[in-house]
Amino acid sequence: MVCFIINPVAGSGKAKTAGAVIERLMRKSSVKYSLVYTRSPGDIEWVAGQIDLAAVKTIACVGGDGTVQEYVGLAVRRDINFGVIPAGSANDLLYSLPGGARNFRSFEEKIAFYVKKILAGRTMRADIIAVNGEKYFFNIGGTGIDIQVLRDTLPLKKSFGRASYLISLIKNVVTYNSEEMTLTIDGKTETGKFLLLAVCNGAYYGGKLRIAPSGAIDDGYITLCIFKSMPRLKMMALFPLVKPGLHTRIKEVSIQNCEELKLEYRGKKTINFDGNLYEFGSPLTFKIIKGAVRLII
Repeated sequence: MVCFIINPVAGSGKAKTAGAVIERLMRKSSVKYSLVYTRSPGDIEWVAGQIDLAAVKTIACVGGDGTVQEYVGLAVRRDINFGVIPAGSANDLLYSLPGGARNFRSFEEKIAFYVKKILAGRTMRADIIAVNGEKYFFNIGGTGIDIQVLRDTLPLKKSFGRASYLISLIKNVVTYNSEEMTLTIDGKTETGKFLLLAVCNGAYYGGKLRIAPSGAIDDGYITLCIFKSMPRLKMMALFPLVKPGLHTRIKEVSIQNCEELKLEYRGKKTINFDGNLYEFGSPLTFKIIKGAVRLII
């Protein structure tokens, strides 16, 4: 039994059309299936209620990285294959998977290609990052200038697509102020002002920006990318280096592997998980769970 979870608003509404392609292909197979269309962000309890988790063998998310983040928890530490059918605006997770992303002549051809992967059922064991033991994300989370960039990106997506993130980033380089936080990384603590903290399982986000060049979803570690406060002129020189993964040459930028990270800060903070924004009070703990997802590749 395969359950396809479809986010009908992903990819500016394009993901909704994937359902017809999926149904046509699945009818030709001998595999039982169901389609569940999400209703709104944060309705995981309702979606979970539509799935017999004791009977389903595969869950496939149809949408973007945010859709995957919301529903990957249904497969964590369960005897369930988890697949991704990319129908969002960026789908950066794909660039960290074996085989990476590829070009297609049409949207229908792309959906058909990934449905065939779901049916083939080839899998790998992938890590997941747990947040305060209650939420999960597959690719990249974090806080800092990234949050305001993402907020400003959302209204631009319809007109500018993948370029929206870069446009918003350039704007915020001029206006953003670094925040003070305390980090405890595998037991070692430091306090300072940070421009950006990227807590990475994969390597890419924001429309193929290579934020964690060494990130791998099956290496058993969080790849933590730390941007300390720096002059604005330096920021303007820094961010064009992120796309090719050359930002680590800047002295205020460091990358290290860890298994657990705790953030402490004043008040509440907005945190980005694969493009979804959540509010958390302090402290906030990230922990890698090794091999927690049986991922279709």
